[in-house]
Amino acid sequence: MGKDLLYKVAYDEAVRALSEQAAVVDGLRSRAGVLFSAAAITTSFLGARAVQDAHWSPFSWLALATFVGVAAAFLAILWPRRWEVAANPNIVVKAYIESEEPISIEDLHRELSFHLYGSYLENRPALERLVVYFQIANVLFAVELVLWIAAVAFTA
Repeated sequence: MGKDLLYKVAYDEAVRALSEQAAVVDGLRSRAGVLFSAAAITTSFLGARAVQDAHWSPFSWLALATFVGVAAAFLAILWPRRWEVAANPNIVVKAYIESEEPISIEDLHRELSFHLYGSYLENRPALERLVVYFQIANVLFAVELVLWIAAVAFTA
């Protein structure tokens, strides 16, 4: 088996890793949208009952504060970031193909494998932060729900 096929396997794995990373980001953002919708609906319905007749209990204020926390986490997840997801074709063509000495396909796969995996590693800290923001949003939503229920119970 030639090195070309082995480098092609490494290249394919690097591409797969970046594609999977992009799918995780999309999934987190989608789930964050659903979570924020649930938090907004909870605040709308339970909040309206909890603050009837302009009666704001400490539970109501805390629930509202946790909703703001969920919204902040949601915005942190959706905030635009610069993701490194592909090799720049212009650079690949100029540096590797149209250079004075074009490199072999074997070496191209090797170089792109390293570059793409470097991109994966560069994206990883930002992705890990998104996961933490999502976990924070989940905890805050659970706390918000309990606080709104307590606020409704104490106004009844």
